[in-house]
Amino acid sequence: MAMSKTIIIRIFPLFILVFLCFLLLINGCEKGLDPVAGIEGTVYFPVDSVTHTVSFPDSLKGAVVIVAETANYSSADSFFAHLVGYSAALDTSQEGASYYVQLPSGIYLIGVVGLKIPLLQLLLLPGDSLAAHPEYFQPLGIYKTPESIFPFTSIYVSDEEVLADIDITVDYGFELPF
Repeated sequence: MAMSKTIIIRIFPLFILVFLCFLLLINGCEKGLDPVAGIEGTVYFPVDSVTHTVSFPDSLKGAVVIVAETANYSSADSFFAHLVGYSAALDTSQEGASYYVQLPSGIYLIGVVGLKIPLLQLLLLPGDSLAAHPEYFQPLGIYKTPESIFPFTSIYVSDEEVLADIDITVDYGFELPF
């Protein structure tokens, strides 16, 4: 009996420690698998009326969705100077390409750009050099709600919110409205 009492006395502190660690883990995992704040939607590429395939220009190496902070833009250069994020490369062979961009809370403009350099080369450049080289990008579209009379629509992303259906239609002759 004395032996079992000794074992219990030695195991009890270990049990308490494991139990406290478990409680801390449960408390730390309170959020679980909640989505991270950001935006998602579909980019629609033009389809050739004869071949019924996406007509993506050979001069572009790919396309991505970009996100810029809302600011008073005076030119395309000032727009690219406010970039805060971009999506993975879009599938330019599909009429509708899905995307997701993780963002902190804030007010943003969302657009699609064609890449004039390969994506891998773009990823290897320092982030601050992207703003210094808007010639690497060709604007292809900007998010605008259908009912809006303005040429673009800014969106507000709040903490832990994923805004869905931020859809953009590509126009190869698009020019930024600022």
